[in-house]
Amino acid sequence: MIIDSHQHFVRLAKHPDVEGFRKAQLEGKNPEALPNISDADVKKSLEQVVSLMETRAIDVAFASPRAKAMATHEGTVEQNAIWADLNNGLISRACKLTPGRFVPVGMLGQHPSCPSAQVAKQIERWTNEGFVAFNFDPDGTGGRWQNQPFTGKHNYPVFEAAQAQDVPLVLHGSESINKNFPHTAVQYLVADITGFVQLMMAKDLFKDFPRLRFLIPHAGGALPCQIGRWRAISKYNNWASPDEILGNGNVFVDTCVYNHMNMQMLFDAVPLDNILFGSECDGAFPGVINDETKDHYDNTRRYVDDSKLSAADKQRIYAANARRVYPRASRWIKS
Repeated sequence: MIIDSHQHFVRLAKHPDVEGFRKAQLEGKNPEALPNISDADVKKSLEQVVSLMETRAIDVAFASPRAKAMATHEGTVEQNAIWADLNNGLISRACKLTPGRFVPVGMLGQHPSCPSAQVAKQIERWTNEGFVAFNFDPDGTGGRWQNQPFTGKHNYPVFEAAQAQDVPLVLHGSESINKNFPHTAVQYLVADITGFVQLMMAKDLFKDFPRLRFLIPHAGGALPCQIGRWRAISKYNNWASPDEILGNGNVFVDTCVYNHMNMQMLFDAVPLDNILFGSECDGAFPGVINDETKDHYDNTRRYVDDSKLSAADKQRIYAANARRVYPRASRWIKS
């Protein structure tokens, strides 16, 4: 079995009625009625993704709302809670309309004011609806990075809920209003790097929440090529080391890197038990072809397949690790 742990329903989020609802919110109109998206429209938005999954022999994908659409820096606390619930409802419907194919990962109603109690309640609510994890923006200020580190006690209610519900948090950046940080090219990777380093800095976090788990996408940002630097600085500053937070089973990464060389660097730097297969299938760079492989850049399966890993090690990355890190996913997976 092959499980893609990193997928976004971008086309569903781009439905004009969904985008129109958010636009109305941000204009202060605060529509009372949620958009009425038909089952046919939901299914149609998934056609390209399902086709690519079939072509690449990907059995199941963990699907979440469009990362950019989180836009946690905009709106009010109340608006963002409604917006997250709207997107989660669409994700849930999409998963139920395609049984055995997708597993729901949620959005949270974050805001620069850090309404952690409200976010914690959303985790509880949507976990009860079958969600297996939640994206969490470690910035929340649109690429300005004006808040305190996300690991602080202001977010402890969120971490308490995630640990109690046994669901990982996926540290994923969102929209950037900082013109120096285009969201896909820079902000997402800054979020990966910052998220990982803040977890190293927060030495007490995993003492307080020993079963809390984070997934850092895009191979952990700079982790494959800078793990040596982070080992050195952890000793220099008396932080937790990368090896400690990985080895204790608190932090994991995925395979969303787009060439053979960087995939091999990932396998050399990070323990295989901490790596989950992911591709962002048809999300980050839809239709863009790699000149080297003559295939889509986001067909990350070929980079894993072509690696020197044993069949058993590949299966760990393709499925076994995802089942272990996302224990609630079993109800959605047929085999």
